[in-house]
Amino acid sequence: MKKIFTLIAMAAFGLSMQASMYIVGTNPFGDWHTNQGMEMTDNGDGTYTLTTEVSGTIWFCFADALTENDGEWDLFNGEYRYGPTTGSDQVVTLGEYVATQKQGNGNGAYQLACGSEPATFTFTFDAENMEFIVEGEAHVDPDWTYVTVAGTPAAIFGTEWDPSNTENDMVKNEDGLYVYDRYDVELTEGNIEFKVVSNHDWGLSVPATNFQYYIEQGGLYDIHITFNVETQEVNCTAELKGEPTPPEPIEAMYILGEVNNMGWAPNTGVAMNTEDKLHYTAEVEATGENVEEGTTYSFFSFTSKLAENAEDWGAINSRRLGAIEDGYLVSEDMLGMPMALEKGSNSFKVVSGKKYIINVNVEDLEAMTVTITEKSDGVDELASGKSVSDVRYFNVMGQEMSQASGVTIVVTRYTDGSTTATKVIK
Repeated sequence: MKKIFTLIAMAAFGLSMQASMYIVGTNPFGDWHTNQGMEMTDNGDGTYTLTTEVSGTIWFCFADALTENDGEWDLFNGEYRYGPTTGSDQVVTLGEYVATQKQGNGNGAYQLACGSEPATFTFTFDAENMEFIVEGEAHVDPDWTYVTVAGTPAAIFGTEWDPSNTENDMVKNEDGLYVYDRYDVELTEGNIEFKVVSNHDWGLSVPATNFQYYIEQGGLYDIHITFNVETQEVNCTAELKGEPTPPEPIEAMYILGEVNNMGWAPNTGVAMNTEDKLHYTAEVEATGENVEEGTTYSFFSFTSKLAENAEDWGAINSRRLGAIEDGYLVSEDMLGMPMALEKGSNSFKVVSGKKYIINVNVEDLEAMTVTITEKSDGVDELASGKSVSDVRYFNVMGQEMSQASGVTIVVTRYTDGSTTATKVIK
């Protein structure tokens, strides 16, 4: 028995000796490559350390393994990555312990301001207590003589993405924060995006990716932006002051995503037909190749505008429409039923390899709906043993009728819950 226990103990010790921990992130930590990073030293007591020279503002996470090939984010995020318990980016303060967790989804990274001059920092990761600490002295650049915000929209910043605009200089308050305020700004729904820049030049700007704040409804807003030069933390708040502005009418509608052999691109979509710019319809084939538990699915959403190029998602993000949650499954019992269509990029999910008739109703911009029905291939469903539960008739604008008249979409629901749709002309 003692021998068995000794062997188990030796095996456990061997596993602990083989355990690894890496820091992955912006340079010097591999520049966010999943197969690169800096390996930490195993101290043999459940802690790992790494001492290295760093400068500027860095973003990072921890990982107990690296992928064999670069870009394997699903594997890296799902199996190896440790990050903020908040599920979003978190600012780290030198000398203070920070909680961490095995993420499983890759949401969020740690942000640390190390100063403009290179300095030595020690990272200590405690695997037993699931926390870490960064120690060292950050030499914050004293030359932030001018602190300016540059971004979009022009309603807030006057000129867009212009670091030289002195009208956007921030003012340091009594708490040591730099502040930028704008009052009674008329805004429409969409993103506020900006960076904080040093000395009217793009040479030093934070955060690494644009700071974004989403305006959910149009109206008059007071905008409050703050910047902490020591921690490099940026924040923004927007307070609605006046009545929301009426939403803009929708002049066009496109289907984005995995239909008709398209891929996800902001400049490519299926144009939907309309006669009154209130009701839109299109016939599409679901051509996605996403396999889940033996079933292949397609994902798609909508937009009222297309971009000019395949990289410019920002041009259409404020015009996108989608489901109440991302990857919303349109099950058989939901086919032929109006579903909520909301502002945002959440996708609908349908079974691939089938043709669908899609009707969008935007008569009420506060209660938009989409109805998705499977298009019949003309095969007699009764021959396959199905029994009809009810039949409904819709015109091309998605309005229900008492009987077929003109171009009509006939929606047949069966007792097993399945639904088909057929276009007829009478």
